[in-house]
Amino acid sequence: MSNTLVKIFSLSTLLSYFGSGSNRFGVLTNLFKSNLELLVPCQFTLEKSEVFRIPSACKELHILAGTAWITVAGRDVVLTTGEKVSLETNKDRAILSALGNKSVSVEVLLSTHSSG
Repeated sequence: MSNTLVKIFSLSTLLSYFGSGSNRFGVLTNLFKSNLELLVPCQFTLEKSEVFRIPSACKELHILAGTAWITVAGRDVVLTTGEKVSLETNKDRAILSALGNKSVSVEVLLSTHSSG
């Protein structure tokens, strides 16, 4: 899964706003006050008896290893290693658990909003 950023800025570009002799901090502050959507990957492992309520900020779920059972909007979905599913934010939240006697490793793509 790739790290996705709706607006991408290189570190050197951001650091250039902090140059001496000018008020570039105000420009940078305004940049981050705009309504940006940042997508942040987060990985975790569930053991066979654990259940996880996927947060509403989750946009996508990718199974890294194992088999997962996901219940979302009254539907059951089984995903295995390498499969992924997109979830709509602010909709019914999904419940995730490991299927079988093994753990499941998962990567979720969380949406965070920067608003001014």
